Amino acid sequence: MEQETDKVGPISPTLWGLGGLYLLEIHRILRPGGFWVLSGPPVNYQNRWRGWNTTIEEQKSDFDNLKKLLKSMCFKMYSMKDDIAVWQKSTDDSCYDMLTPSAYPPKCDDSRDPDSAWYIPLRPCITTSIPNSNKLSLKSTPKWPERLNTAPNHVSDLPGGINIFKHDQSKWKVRVKHYQKLLPALGSDKIRNVMDMNTLYGGFAAALIKSPVWVMNVVSSYGTNSLGAIYDRGLIGTYHDW
Repeated sequence: MEQETDKVGPISPTLWGLGGLYLLEIHRILRPGGFWVLSGPPVNYQNRWRGWNTTIEEQKSDFDNLKKLLKSMCFKMYSMKDDIAVWQKSTDDSCYDMLTPSAYPPKCDDSRDPDSAWYIPLRPCITTSIPNSNKLSLKSTPKWPERLNTAPNHVSDLPGGINIFKHDQSKWKVRVKHYQKLLPALGSDKIRNVMDMNTLYGGFAAALIKSPVWVMNVVSSYGTNSLGAIYDRGLIGTYHDW
């Protein structure tokens, strides 16, 4: 990394959190090689600044600082057109190895599981130590729809491993058939939103994948942290404390 990009100028409080804190969280949850898309200020400030109650000089400064901050986080500009800008996260660790001790943001220490998120304070540092980062990269992830029924990489880190995943998958295929006998509307356009309130691997959502329904997978904060495996499958999910 070039020396002039080691430090970033003053960050606007509205520029994705003080000191880029929200961007650091985006970096944490993105896979290696993943993309971040920004549509809005300060992108295309040259043509839009008049509607943002600011000056063109302020917007240019914000955009320059945003680009420097993202570069210091090992993001690269992927594409920019009109009001949309796309950055790509580094695909490997080589960029992080070049960060200097005085760089902002600093690298996080290794004392915390990078997947920990339930009531975990945001940290003003960049997460670089990710187990199995090569297997989790965008290039290594199976394409849709194969990834839905492929044992997720995160499964190997969970109790029971691939055997529990296969059991959960087959169990939900049988259960959904039973549910549809009791509730024929399930699987039709009469039921559009469903919440699986205590999921493990998103098996219920996967079994309904051909139905016109949107399933929110909820992982209990008290149970196995399997949210990463749900994302591996291309499904959506969240934590909750019931």
